Amino acid sequence: MISLEKIAELAGVSRRTVTRALKDKALVKPQTLAKIEAVLQENNYTPNLAARYLAIKKNHYRILFMFMRAKSSLFHVYLYEEAQKKAAELESFGLKVDFLILDRDLHEESLNFEEIVSNFNYDFLIALPVYEAYFKPYFDRLVNVAAQKGVPFMFYNMDDRQYQRLCYVGCDYVKAGRIGAGLVALAVQEQGRVAIISSRTSSLISYMERIQGFKQEIAERYPQLSIVYEHALEHEVLDVDLDQLRSLKVNAVYLVNPGDYSVVPHLQDNLPDLNLKIITNDRLPPSEILLKEGKIAALIEQEPAKQVNLPLDIALDYLVNRKVPQDVYYTELSVLVRQCI
Repeated sequence: MISLEKIAELAGVSRRTVTRALKDKALVKPQTLAKIEAVLQENNYTPNLAARYLAIKKNHYRILFMFMRAKSSLFHVYLYEEAQKKAAELESFGLKVDFLILDRDLHEESLNFEEIVSNFNYDFLIALPVYEAYFKPYFDRLVNVAAQKGVPFMFYNMDDRQYQRLCYVGCDYVKAGRIGAGLVALAVQEQGRVAIISSRTSSLISYMERIQGFKQEIAERYPQLSIVYEHALEHEVLDVDLDQLRSLKVNAVYLVNPGDYSVVPHLQDNLPDLNLKIITNDRLPPSEILLKEGKIAALIEQEPAKQVNLPLDIALDYLVNRKVPQDVYYTELSVLVRQCI
């Protein structure tokens, strides 16, 4: 790792000036700060871990990480598990991370919600925007309490600009939808009849933006592809109209939010005559199996671990170094086919 002396030399300033800049940007002139930050970025500089540890220990920083959880939403189960690993790593440096869980399966808020909100004593909030009618009041109350107390908060996995959040880490869903359209076109040689199916509510931003990108790409580039069926599986019920899909001669499915992927074998096993090409998201144990079996044609991956690891790093950097993050951090989108597994 580059030393402070080398940073000072490359930036043409004193070591003391570099130290002041790392401690508090407001202590350094903007022109000087720009030179120092350019050197830091070019050399991938990260603050000394010992100094970071001392800063955390001195200030007793606490972060609240809010999650939505459901057994049928495997992606969010994975996010929670990854966040717990990262939190354990950070807690070894003295940073306290608490988790607030809103559980769909129990259809109730976390048992400690009232206690957390009534005695909100955190330095940073990381939250997932919630749109379900039952849970949204809890989410709004949590974010409002943080805002009233002047506590910075950021969103992960889904963004919502109606709130004055610090930044967003997650998928570019419009781009993901466009990639989905391209994969569908490749799978059916740009000719066919497409069904759009999604697990749970169709009012989620992740759904609406994916659909926006998907339909835009179809309209602009693939005139011989037609969208003939759209359906949201509310409450995970496999209520797809199989007869209608057969009568419409659907040959491709864009499974927008896959849930637990149970709709995939349901479609493939009941409609073998259609030779469906199914495009969906995320590499998880059940989707890997379905990809290997050929029941899923392709998966769009969105760096799930980054969606919880990076927010914790950003929060820590903000608390310790007062580093203001950029507005949006999009995860990398990649495509997986059977040969990738």
